[in-house]
Amino acid sequence: MFQQIIRNCNYFFLLLIFLFSTGLSQTQKEKLESAQQYYKSAQFDDAIKLLNEITSDNSTDTETKKEALRYLGRSYTAKGLYDEAKGSIRTLIELEPPSVEFNPDYEPPVFMKLYYESRKELSDSYLIEKPDPGMKTMAIIDFKNRSIDKKLQYDPMEQGFADLMINRLNNSSGLKVVERERIQWILDEMKLQDKYNMEGAVRAGKLLGAQTVLLGSFIIVNDQIWLGGRLVKVETSEILLSDEIKGELDEFFDLVDKLSEKISEKINVTLKEDKVSEVSQGPSLDAILAYSIGLNFLEKEDYANAYTKFQEALKFSPDYEKAKLKAESIEPYL
Repeated sequence: MFQQIIRNCNYFFLLLIFLFSTGLSQTQKEKLESAQQYYKSAQFDDAIKLLNEITSDNSTDTETKKEALRYLGRSYTAKGLYDEAKGSIRTLIELEPPSVEFNPDYEPPVFMKLYYESRKELSDSYLIEKPDPGMKTMAIIDFKNRSIDKKLQYDPMEQGFADLMINRLNNSSGLKVVERERIQWILDEMKLQDKYNMEGAVRAGKLLGAQTVLLGSFIIVNDQIWLGGRLVKVETSEILLSDEIKGELDEFFDLVDKLSEKISEKINVTLKEDKVSEVSQGPSLDAILAYSIGLNFLEKEDYANAYTKFQEALKFSPDYEKAKLKAESIEPYL
């Protein structure tokens, strides 16, 4: 009888602990939701206060803490407190595994730069992830605009065509294409005066752990476009492929697809067939041009003009997912 009472008391005690910890966890999650709303409405000080409470509480579960650290890094970045932002990102990285990743299509460039810097400071390496022996890696440099007529008008497409190629080739089996923001960070670190220089591109590729580097260019004359690419082997600087494709300007998606196919064949990887139709029905040239101008503004931390351009891109192509993500991500910065 006495032992039964003891067992019942122990059970009741454990139940109280469980209920208390569950209630506490819910409280922390509610705090996180409030902090996220503060961040989205640009109330960064309030967000930072709540997020610090969550991350400093030892009873906070790991997943809630990770999400809080992500928003804490974003909030500090929005306030221009970059050292504090990096501190939050480093703490997040130290909670690995699994590997911490951020989506460069969503995060502002200044935040991605802080993420890359934090990684480098912790690992003393420019590599973001450990090399996968079964995966080939490629870096794609911004395409050089060689047009003469309307050159200034089409200069933003230097980023646009690189972005299209990255998206297309990232749909290959067995190939990892380095995100453009990371390449730009490396080039800035190297203080290269000419990012289109093959020697500098190869050096950047080595630092990134890439096996190949693609240097592209384009010429637009009236309604015609020439799209060219040189694929360089990083280890030896050997040019593996040098090709050019010509077509109608309004068929630029098809040209990107054809150039991608030639590159994938050269390095023995396969483009996923289920993405071909999606690529062919992508955003219009006007939408990509507006989006590319927005990226230029974004890199200068001119969020108001960047947002305007992303919205303009959506007017041309309402289903342009990248423009939607970018516009959404910088709303708190306005």
